[in-house]
Amino acid sequence: MITGYDYAKASADLEHDLGVEIAGLTKLVLLTAKSGIRYYPEVRDYMHMQMTVLAHEMVEGEITAEHWQAWLEQFGKGSKMANSIDNPGLVSYINSDQWNPLRSQGSKNVVGRGEGNYRSIDGTTHYSGGGYAGVDLEELAARGDIDKSYGPTPPSYFLRIALQANRNRILEGISRVLTTFPYHKYFKEVKDS
Repeated sequence: MITGYDYAKASADLEHDLGVEIAGLTKLVLLTAKSGIRYYPEVRDYMHMQMTVLAHEMVEGEITAEHWQAWLEQFGKGSKMANSIDNPGLVSYINSDQWNPLRSQGSKNVVGRGEGNYRSIDGTTHYSGGGYAGVDLEELAARGDIDKSYGPTPPSYFLRIALQANRNRILEGISRVLTTFPYHKYFKEVKDS
């Protein structure tokens, strides 16, 4: 005769099984994202994953790239950067003190700054002598007159693509855990004597 259900044990075991699956899926997305990095290879060294269980209600896998160049890799830079629809931080960046006021918001070409100190996207303070103030640095980089690092880079969307590439695997993996979990083993029964 069934006398109850060991909800606490079933919940803990299901959480464990989901955690194992989500950890594997998160690692898969992390490796896929690392392979999609094209322009700033050092970003790979700053990527890591983390697992979180919130009050026995949610298991979460998270991938972070805590390096300022990860933003440039994801959304591009200069005239080739993603627009504000695809780049959620663009409007804030344009309205910040990091944006060069001599730079057009329309073309987004990288241009030289006026003379003085400025704070760059990496958060450090630099000094510009103003010699290239308002000059299109992308054009100079393309001609080889200055370092090519001043040239534009298109967005690689390496994180978005990694998630999209593994979407079916993620859905199938979580679905498999939920549909094959042995829920029936947690019913409490009284044994007949």
